[in-house]
Amino acid sequence: MVTRLLHCCGLELGPKSELMPPQADNPDGFWEHLGFVALNDQLLSELGGAWDLPPKANEDFLTARLDPLRLKARLLIENFDSASAWGWKDPRNSLTLLFWRQVLPRLKTIVVVRNPLEVAHSMKERNGTSYSFGLRLWEIYNRRVIEETNGKERLIAHYDNFFQDPELELRRITDFIGLPNAKTSIAAALVAPRRRHTHFTVEQLIDARVSEEIIDLYRALLADGGSEQGGSTDAHLKPEEMVDALGLEPRTR
Repeated sequence: MVTRLLHCCGLELGPKSELMPPQADNPDGFWEHLGFVALNDQLLSELGGAWDLPPKANEDFLTARLDPLRLKARLLIENFDSASAWGWKDPRNSLTLLFWRQVLPRLKTIVVVRNPLEVAHSMKERNGTSYSFGLRLWEIYNRRVIEETNGKERLIAHYDNFFQDPELELRRITDFIGLPNAKTSIAAALVAPRRRHTHFTVEQLIDARVSEEIIDLYRALLADGGSEQGGSTDAHLKPEEMVDALGLEPRTR
């Protein structure tokens, strides 16, 4: 949904023929570039993992055995040379971000945060996975993307906010990536609340006995994006404080 709105605002995603086609459970389309998805899958496989089997966090993305994939990445990127603003959507980027930042040093990352229980429910409906598996995967993906970015390189947006004030949340993103705001109102009007199948709160996460680590991570992400959902006491947490707040080891850049 968010990628579709950004495309309406002028973000180049590539030819329609190269985007993942819509399916019955997602008639508005996935808006994922098949070339980037395939390359991410190859990369994860080379590291001994997959989208549902994340490789270790300390993998060496500088290793020479990834050189052929770096060349493929550059060829993909060359297709957007004439675009003033372009991007791609793929949840796998959370696991492969170090690789992409090597070939795109000025890369900006948009992290769209959704309630982990909603994500686990969606995965159960689509892939037949357990709730515990979906929750664990949500935690790994979100921790990885936060570990590999800082407050200047990323912007956290909240799925819930697109159903409360879509234009305001969309404008936050367009301002961050440098897209003009002329079409944000038109794009925001495309948000269809009826397409939202599930909605859970922080209180329901607690009632479902989701681990404290996942709840704390979710609340910290809400705070980083300026949301006060769930009565977070960290609503004014600064982006540069996220590493400490999440209990992660600081990295030297």
